[in-house]
Amino acid sequence: MRSRQGWIRLASVLALVAGLALMITAYSSAKPQSSAANTKSVGTFKAVIDVIDFLDTSQAYTGQSLWALWAVYETLVTYKHVGGAAGYQVVPGLVTSMPKISRGGRTYTMTLRKGLKYSDGKPVRAADFKCTMKRDFITASPGVGFYDTIVGAKKFETSLKGDIPGITTKGRTIKITLTQPRGDFLTILAEPFAALLPCGTANADLSSNPPPATGPYRILAGADKNRGFTMVRNKYFKATKYIPRGTPNRVEVTIVGDADAAVQRVINGQADYTNAAIPPERIGTVSQRGQLRLRKAANTYYFWMNTRVAPFNKVKVRQAVNLAINRSALVKAVWGGLGVTTQNILPPTYPSYKKITEYNRNLSKARSLIKSAGALGADVTVWGRQVSDSEQSTTLYASYLDAIGLKTHLKFLPRSTYYTTIGNLDTKAQTGWARWLEDYPHPLDWFDVLLNGENIVQENNNNYAYYSNAKTNKLIDGLKKAPALTPAVNARWANVEKLIMEQAPWAPWSNRTFPEFFSKNMGCIGIQRLYGVDFMLLCRK
Repeated sequence: MRSRQGWIRLASVLALVAGLALMITAYSSAKPQSSAANTKSVGTFKAVIDVIDFLDTSQAYTGQSLWALWAVYETLVTYKHVGGAAGYQVVPGLVTSMPKISRGGRTYTMTLRKGLKYSDGKPVRAADFKCTMKRDFITASPGVGFYDTIVGAKKFETSLKGDIPGITTKGRTIKITLTQPRGDFLTILAEPFAALLPCGTANADLSSNPPPATGPYRILAGADKNRGFTMVRNKYFKATKYIPRGTPNRVEVTIVGDADAAVQRVINGQADYTNAAIPPERIGTVSQRGQLRLRKAANTYYFWMNTRVAPFNKVKVRQAVNLAINRSALVKAVWGGLGVTTQNILPPTYPSYKKITEYNRNLSKARSLIKSAGALGADVTVWGRQVSDSEQSTTLYASYLDAIGLKTHLKFLPRSTYYTTIGNLDTKAQTGWARWLEDYPHPLDWFDVLLNGENIVQENNNNYAYYSNAKTNKLIDGLKKAPALTPAVNARWANVEKLIMEQAPWAPWSNRTFPEFFSKNMGCIGIQRLYGVDFMLLCRK
């Protein structure tokens, strides 16, 4: 049965939009506060978040888990602890300087800093990097696909025995050799999947008792993925030019799934911060009882259409869907206007972004395309996830499909099984809701992971449209070898996006703006582009 929740909320939310517009503009342009003479140390920082998946670097893949792990486990190279676009800059992490890259772009050589220790006092060794990579493959980490261009990695992934000869170490020196150049390799080296762990770390999920840390903080034993965890200072950590010591002495994280309850904890002084999805009708009130920051993270919310299943195996039907959806109404209804509409795959934070405007809403043209494709009255099951924003947007999406002559049925799955179900080839899901938040700031994280047909597998696909096009596949593969995102390379990526959207496997509709809500007693509020609230940049009034 189709839920009517989206329509009920739409009427009330639209009434709020005019009043919210000025407030949203003001918050979006506000700069994070900086330290001042009258600020004081944070002491214990209490955060409330809604969910994490794992606290083990080999398995963690949600933004909130990575937010915490970034302050705990250092990678060979990392990102600057600054706000804005500068937060995308890759800088030395555990190494003395940026890796030396061979002329052909296949070999990366770097040296660990002297005297590095884990939080248990044991020395950090170059060999730990190879052990970490092998552990990722042995534990079937969701991140192993990023590293399969290392020489010998694919063979090891198959056998789980022997060596990965593309990684060699001597003293403090690490040398990584790739099978072919990969332009995003520095950024994937900065992924927490590649954070060093000691050789001998168990090949199992250690979320409840995380391994020794190399970063400013460590996670105490007894962590509970469903209730919360605590982080304390790593006494062996030594700050560098790029990695500060951090301001809280202790970080207590509580898991609260109810957004209203999470927000109320901050208002009541029980917590310092939450990133809960504030209900649109509460934004105005909440902003007066704390400090609201709006974070423009790189993300795209979209509806996918399975190009292998009728009626979406016809390009005219997919184009009709893009012409039918009301992007503005979706943004207003689901998030109270906290986002912008889009017809692009890439978010506007990318230098490769070139705005697409081919699919401005046109119901008459959409109906005509459906009719000429012979798809009038076609039965369509629309898939969604059992979380409020997915349920609302999926319900509205189905109504747009009904309006152009398709006959829809809604199917919602639990958040824990949704992606694995639609990512299984045998499911043959027709169309539904999805979102993508960048893993790392490179177009390959979008086009290669989500829309390169050569990467379609039987299970656990990210390419829910099962889109494969010989021309765009070849272009993506060729651009993998580009060593830098020059203006010319960015223009080539923009062309790839244009070609894909002409085939319309997705109907992108929004780049969401995320609310970050702080108590009134917080002074300095630092937000990093990739990871969100930065423990290194906080202080109290």
